[in-house]
Amino acid sequence: MGAFGQYAKINPQLITFKDTEWKKMIDSPRSEREHHQIDTDGFSFGQVAARFLGIPHDEDDYYLTLYELSQKPNVEVWSDHLNKEIAPQIFQSLQSVLQVNQSESLSVNRFIAFMEGRQLIPSHQDASLHRYIRESYIEVLNQFAAKHDGGLKHPDFRRVIMDLTKWVWNHINDLLKKMDDVLVPCIIWYGEATKSEQYFLFLTKLLGIDLLIFHPNGEDIFKEFDPEKTLMVVQDFPVKKQPRPFPKSKPVRKATVAYQASKEIDRILHSEETPIFKPWQYRSHLPVSITLKTTYDELFLMSKERAFIRPGFYIEGNEIYIPSVFAKISGVSENRRNYWERVEQLKEGELSLFIRYFPFTNSIKANHKYHYDHALNPDGTLDPEKMIKSVWWRLNQLPTGVQLAIAAGISRVCAQPKLLPEGHESVEDVKQFLFTQLTALPKSVVTLFMKFDYPQQVPRVILYNSGATGGISRSDAALLLLLNEIGIDILLFNPSGLRDLELYIDEHVYDIHLLEQFEFEYEYQEPKLPIWRRLFRKDT
Repeated sequence: MGAFGQYAKINPQLITFKDTEWKKMIDSPRSEREHHQIDTDGFSFGQVAARFLGIPHDEDDYYLTLYELSQKPNVEVWSDHLNKEIAPQIFQSLQSVLQVNQSESLSVNRFIAFMEGRQLIPSHQDASLHRYIRESYIEVLNQFAAKHDGGLKHPDFRRVIMDLTKWVWNHINDLLKKMDDVLVPCIIWYGEATKSEQYFLFLTKLLGIDLLIFHPNGEDIFKEFDPEKTLMVVQDFPVKKQPRPFPKSKPVRKATVAYQASKEIDRILHSEETPIFKPWQYRSHLPVSITLKTTYDELFLMSKERAFIRPGFYIEGNEIYIPSVFAKISGVSENRRNYWERVEQLKEGELSLFIRYFPFTNSIKANHKYHYDHALNPDGTLDPEKMIKSVWWRLNQLPTGVQLAIAAGISRVCAQPKLLPEGHESVEDVKQFLFTQLTALPKSVVTLFMKFDYPQQVPRVILYNSGATGGISRSDAALLLLLNEIGIDILLFNPSGLRDLELYIDEHVYDIHLLEQFEFEYEYQEPKLPIWRRLFRKDT
């Protein structure tokens, strides 16, 4: 018996859903889905098919969802991954059918018959499945003929049918063999699609394979086939943005709101499972940042909390994931006293580094390509072990675990650079720039990191850019990316609202909070403190 069995008719039925119900549906076996029915009329089953136009308000969660989907064993990401190879015999056979069509003007049914005769359509012992594939092909070609002057003689037809034939043999044929598996095959398409790709997705939908189409800027690449939105569920989100590259690794931003954060803190503080960590217990672990997406008020609440209390903290293998903040506060609040008090609160403590003069790093002009190349793994990423054993490594006096943590952070920053290229820089040029700048860390930063007991109080760097000095440099931005990568909080105050981080760093990496007013060359000033506080200040 074939994938579907011998049925009079195979009939996929669209499953409707709300919100994110589809996430559970794609993991459900076909036999447990609604519309599953076998009777004398044939075989009906539920199909998950949807178009997601735009993105929800939480962009980072959107890309995390895409990544997590791509890791499922039953999911294939086809966008930019379609196999364009074609066997010589298939190419020659299709050329002969196209020549016949050119001379005789074949109808759709006759064209399909010629394709079957040349064995260009996958043949299956299961007669119902074979008939089902043939009918789906006919529907696709009928759509093309109806939408193009000249029908199957339109100039675009040769390219479309050639691509369809390639991809049916390279992708669909194997999927149809899996249709009786416990896990139903599911296809993800992300972003733009050529005409051939659109027709191929239409064929995929007709064949009953689960299909999810995502387009961040809201373009509906399937609209031509489903103008009434009856073939697929359509979710139209409010935010439209140009697509980022499809995520190849797990995004490390975790969204939260004040209520969720307070509940998480309350749960940990008042449960019997409150974790107890020995001092420096995880010194040999590698810290990895999970950059929190917060509200403005949350910044100051979160910065007070220890790492293990923050939402999203966890330890896995030799890595310790630290929820941290990376934010720019643009402008000043109407309540100036509150504004300055918040700055002062953040400055308090030995794990705070306050920076008010820029640039605060020295830009290195030397060419470190030789050092960079000799520290690479075969996969093109920097090897932390090679780095700390190199003659150019300047942090030999630190504990080995701390050296590896910093080297691993540099490796990750260079592997997927979030620094914007300048001029005609290639990605490789940006990687080498980052490597060069990050191999010479300021003493103040190294000292701050040495005091970082990962599950405990999180160090923070507070920057106050009044605009009166030189401004943030590209080498400053490179260092901030490393600090963010290894879990240190970064809060930049910019009262003028002018661009600084935006000039160098991808804006998806950090939050920007806009306050009510803007002040130019608004110099740093400490708030007036009560006499009793002034008497006991450390610097008096």
